[in-house]
Amino acid sequence: MSGDEKVSVKLIKGGTLIDGTGADVIKGADVLVEGSTIKNIGKDIAAPAGTEVIDAAGKTVMPGLIDSHIHLWGSIAGGMQEWMIRPLELGLLKAATDARAMLNAGYTMVKCCGSSNGLHLRDSAAEGTLKGVPRIIASGHWISQTFGHGDPHLLPTEYVDMRTTRHRSVVTSALLADGVDECIKATRYALRQGADFIKIHVSGGFTSPRDKVTDVQFNLSEIKAIVDTAMQAGKYVTAHYQKSIPSLRNAILGGVKTIEHALLTDDKSVEMAMEKDVIFVSTMSVFRRSLSMNNENAKLIIESYNRLHEYGAVFAAGTDNMGIADTAGKNAGELELMVQYLDLTPMDAIVTATKNGAKACFMGDKTGTIEKGKLADIIMVNGDPSKDITVLQNADKVEMVMLEGNIEKRV
Repeated sequence: MSGDEKVSVKLIKGGTLIDGTGADVIKGADVLVEGSTIKNIGKDIAAPAGTEVIDAAGKTVMPGLIDSHIHLWGSIAGGMQEWMIRPLELGLLKAATDARAMLNAGYTMVKCCGSSNGLHLRDSAAEGTLKGVPRIIASGHWISQTFGHGDPHLLPTEYVDMRTTRHRSVVTSALLADGVDECIKATRYALRQGADFIKIHVSGGFTSPRDKVTDVQFNLSEIKAIVDTAMQAGKYVTAHYQKSIPSLRNAILGGVKTIEHALLTDDKSVEMAMEKDVIFVSTMSVFRRSLSMNNENAKLIIESYNRLHEYGAVFAAGTDNMGIADTAGKNAGELELMVQYLDLTPMDAIVTATKNGAKACFMGDKTGTIEKGKLADIIMVNGDPSKDITVLQNADKVEMVMLEGNIEKRV
């Protein structure tokens, strides 16, 4: 910035403030933004001349929402046939549209847990080519053992690994690795491609064609090798985990930072996780889409998530959103499910998508709450989500979206 260039100053005035920490709302609050950061919070703040005043009277001011588990695949209907034959370029273009829909709905940050599109969109936004998208935290390629959940093993192996395939498609997001040496090399490859964090699979999954959701995947030594290699570059590891307690404990002992899905937990594992500051990420939305909220697995996930809440574990909101059936931008449906099925209040649910979401994206010191010195990722909502969480599902009710002090949407 040149010496004579003025820093933009904005005053969001007189709104009902939800700061994202779980504290009670503050009526008639002012938030002063200087450049990209929050300068002050209070009442009747005196702003310098030239300040842009944003009237928030009668509106709710709160941190931008965060989805801690999506896939920017740009899918239309999903399924193996689409993912194999649809050109990657079409998926990338739709993923850009999906990302814009999320920002329009008040999501200022998303964590893409597997898709090269996430890397490309992040970098395009950084260079200024792509406008109107959230901050994207992306893993790029995930790491899976052979015959693991991240290995689409109905395909020939030469179709699968991103390093060797001549048949690039959505399903070739994998780096297959077996044994410590291969795990180290795959981690370094993912970092070379630009990963913000490393995504691994430590259990089977419901969409796997042959391995079971209860399977243990990766040995503890393999997980530790991935974690240690990532940490050498200052990066963390996120793990897909669904329904295998030994897998969960291996991930925790191996140093994994966030546990995604967590369909099944037990008291001992949650205690272990809390001792190591491990974060859990919900994905109730995908279970509603692919299963039902009335079957055995739904009962397990409700029990698991209530356990996390009861223990006070750090619990963040994700959706596993892939853009299928135009679901992008409807991410806040996850928060309604939390309030409907779990022992969470609307304010509890908001914390999962603000303060805790920032922690799950490894940016808890920079964003997620409205506090002095943090990035000005702020939205203004026509309605009170602390009383009616469904308000956040209506993008038209999100009247302003600010990302790092820049107004990206204003109604």
